[in-house]
Amino acid sequence: MIGTVDPQTATAPRAEAPRLMLAAVCDCARAYDIATITITYDGAGDEGQIDRVSLAGPPADGEAAPEIAMPHVQCTSWTVPYRGDVSEIETSLESAIEDLGYEFIAQYHSGWENGEGAFGELVIDVVAGKATLEHSTRFVDTDCSSYEWGC
Repeated sequence: MIGTVDPQTATAPRAEAPRLMLAAVCDCARAYDIATITITYDGAGDEGQIDRVSLAGPPADGEAAPEIAMPHVQCTSWTVPYRGDVSEIETSLESAIEDLGYEFIAQYHSGWENGEGAFGELVIDVVAGKATLEHSTRFVDTDCSSYEWGC
C-alpha cells in the first residue's frame, strides 16, 4: 500500500507524510487567501524549535505581498506519531503548519537539533502547492598541519 492512503483507517506510510501534510495545509490556506507560508527554525545542543511562522497574502500590483495574521481555524491534516504511520486528524491551521515544518525537517535532516545544530527556512508556495527547504548545518571543523625538520 506504499504511496496511498488506506481509506478504512485514514493512515499511510510515514514516507508519505510530507506530501499529505503539504496538500492538507495548502488546501486549508487557500481558503483564507494565504499565498505563502514561511517557517524559520533553529536548533543546537539537543534542542530545536520553529522560531517563526509568517503568512503572506497574494502580492498587490507591483507591491510586496502583505503579511497577514494566522487565522484561528480548524482544518483536516495529518500527524505522525512517534515511530508510526501518518494518520488523518482535525487540528488548527497553526498546528498543522508547525507539524508540517517539523516533519519536513525530520525527514530530510534528522538530528538537526543535535550538537552544533542547524537552522533554516521552509517556504511554502500555497498557490503552486510546493515547498522549498533551505537548511544550513553547523559543524566544528579542524585543520591540522604537521611539520618535520632535520639537519
